[in-house]
Amino acid sequence: MSRITALVHEDLGLGFRLAGVVAKQCSSSEETVALLTELTEDRDQGIIIVEEELLNAIDGRARELLLRRTVPLVLPIPGTLLWKTAGEVPVDELIARLIRQALGYQLNIQF
Repeated sequence: MSRITALVHEDLGLGFRLAGVVAKQCSSSEETVALLTELTEDRDQGIIIVEEELLNAIDGRARELLLRRTVPLVLPIPGTLLWKTAGEVPVDELIARLIRQALGYQLNIQF
């Protein structure tokens, strides 16, 4: 069975652990690269969730290669969530972006 691991800052790690996901804390780009290298070589790893701030600190070419992987799938997530009114951000923005990355094309989600 494939595992899910999250590479996040400490505050997000607590939430992932409560949901039953293995959360590894990263504080620098070097630490993130080392953990990503270790996890991508693990055959049991299915999904790697990475906080966008940590992923953006990695070299552009290496980041692009990570995001193109399908096994394990590397999913960036926003680390800092801001409260916005309903009119400012479409409800399906994050979901659509994740689907577009995983499938390679845009899906329109209607509620």
